[in-house]
Amino acid sequence: PKEGEKELRVNFRNIRSLTAKLYRINSPVEVLEEKSKVRSQIAEKRVFIREIPIFLPDTPEYWQGETSFTVNPGGLGTYMLTFSSSPETNDTRGSEYYFSVSDLAVFARGSSDNRYDFFVVDRTTGAPVPNAKVDIYKLPGNWNNSRLTLDQSITTNDLGLAVYNKKIPNNDVFYHAVSGNDKGSTLNWLPSAYYSYSDRSNEPREMTNIFTDRSLYRPGQTVYFKIIQVRGGAGEQSVIVGKPIELVLRDANHREISKQMMTTNEFGSVAGEFVLPQGVLPGYFTIGTGQGSVGFRVEEYKRPTFEVTFDKIEDTYKFGEEITLKGKAESFSGIRLQQAKVEYLITRRQMWWRIWGGTANHYTAGSVTTGEDGTFEITFTPEKPDSQRFSKAVYSFEVLATVTDINGEIQITSYTVTVGDVSMMLSLEMPDRWVKESDEKIVISAKNLDGNDVTANGTYQVFSLLENDSIGQLAVEGEFKTGEQPALKKQLAGLPSGKYKVKLQSKDDRGNPIETEKDIILFSYSDKRPPVKTNEWFIEKNSRFLPGKNAEVILGVSEKVHVLYELWQEDNLLERKWIGLDNENQLFSFPYKEQYKEGVTLMLTYVKGEKFYSHKVDLLPEKEKKELQVKLDVFRDKIRPGAEEEWR
Repeated sequence: PKEGEKELRVNFRNIRSLTAKLYRINSPVEVLEEKSKVRSQIAEKRVFIREIPIFLPDTPEYWQGETSFTVNPGGLGTYMLTFSSSPETNDTRGSEYYFSVSDLAVFARGSSDNRYDFFVVDRTTGAPVPNAKVDIYKLPGNWNNSRLTLDQSITTNDLGLAVYNKKIPNNDVFYHAVSGNDKGSTLNWLPSAYYSYSDRSNEPREMTNIFTDRSLYRPGQTVYFKIIQVRGGAGEQSVIVGKPIELVLRDANHREISKQMMTTNEFGSVAGEFVLPQGVLPGYFTIGTGQGSVGFRVEEYKRPTFEVTFDKIEDTYKFGEEITLKGKAESFSGIRLQQAKVEYLITRRQMWWRIWGGTANHYTAGSVTTGEDGTFEITFTPEKPDSQRFSKAVYSFEVLATVTDINGEIQITSYTVTVGDVSMMLSLEMPDRWVKESDEKIVISAKNLDGNDVTANGTYQVFSLLENDSIGQLAVEGEFKTGEQPALKKQLAGLPSGKYKVKLQSKDDRGNPIETEKDIILFSYSDKRPPVKTNEWFIEKNSRFLPGKNAEVILGVSEKVHVLYELWQEDNLLERKWIGLDNENQLFSFPYKEQYKEGVTLMLTYVKGEKFYSHKVDLLPEKEKKELQVKLDVFRDKIRPGAEEEWR
């Protein structure tokens, strides 16, 4: 915006000094033409304003440094910065920077085919700007042989809306907003071409679903398939009876191998088979029609004759404790592989809460030999990196074993052992945003390093968080046993809405202290304002409606905001208006109407403090639940002695 100094950041490397020169540009049109780099005439059209020295902090050679500087152009318009450094740099990409100073912001969308809606608002307050102009520019040819020319100039109405009906074939079309002396907003491309979702969803489409009996075949084997032909559109689907279908079998090079003509039966399906030829190039084959296909692999594979398995480890281990993995190699006929070579590779990867972190790194490798009974042992001592010697960590060690028999057949298997300074991890299972009226359960769980649930006891503390996320006062505390936490849920429901930190403390089976924490936001549907300072508090309380039950959405802001409210049904605009909010929550309630039976879309769009916000939610009718109730009944003939019961 016009008021205030503008802070810019600069990244640099291997330079000692940096100076910027500030220039004023007559029009943003010239900036766009200059960026095309077809003709460089900007030097003749710019006006020098001042030189700005930029302080550079000491940075080691080849390291990237960062600094910032402020600039106050002193008025609305388009500006250019050029940079010179010592030593000079050959990188011309970063030697020029263009920016605009304007109190206007424009957001645009394609509302129908070749129709574009532009909303001009104040960049800071978001209030609509009536009687502003949106200038539309076109490029008649290309950047080499033509220049941008004005196509239309459209005036905004009381809603700040200007509508552009595109009648020109050009693809290079740009726009920007002008109001009085404010001509500084940059040129932007027209929004992406409009595509009618209603036309797409209502148009019936035929789909072919193809299934095969397997995903891997050898050359010469038979591929059995089944096809279901379906027609879908407007939320309904039906099978296609008596539909002729041409099926084509193609090889890995997409060349046609075989073709069949078939007709769907009364269920819209058809089944058949293809015989794969001998001597074909292996790879990915397909069976397809013009409306669907399925793929499978054809390989000259051999069935494995033996398998390699590891015995499960029940114990938990610490760093520095020796681990012995026991495995065996055995044929599928029950014969143990004797004196077979076993090569193993062990990798190490950091882990946290059963989530892999970072990449797997080589730890150790070696080889052993199977015994007379086909068993083998791999022994290693897990250690954590020196960089984490004094911090608690959890790592997984994956053991990859490769066994080769006397015939040269190779089988590979793996086993993962998790090792840590602690043997248990705590977790608080609840949403980051917790509504006090919720029926959801709050669960505290504990898992060992193998991911299995364990029972644990401990304490919890809930602290309020200040606006800068620093910890405030202790709100509630208590004790827990893993599982559902009704006491904690009741305590949270009694706290004022706001942001809190929940801390859990316990001990593992080794006596090590275990802690975890989670930041949550408590709120209620009846809150008058957002529970935290924000301008985008958006809650979908209920996006489904039916007679007697409203769809409800909540938008909350902490400042004074102008919101563009729009209600759409596919391509039809049902309602549009501006709504003013000032540090409050606004409930939007939508009762069921026959007009809404296909659903509607709510769009809330606004600008505040140079930031663009947009919320979109589809409000749909709740479908009637049609469940088939199956009940078993028994009948006994009480007249005939010894009659057996009948189940119905």
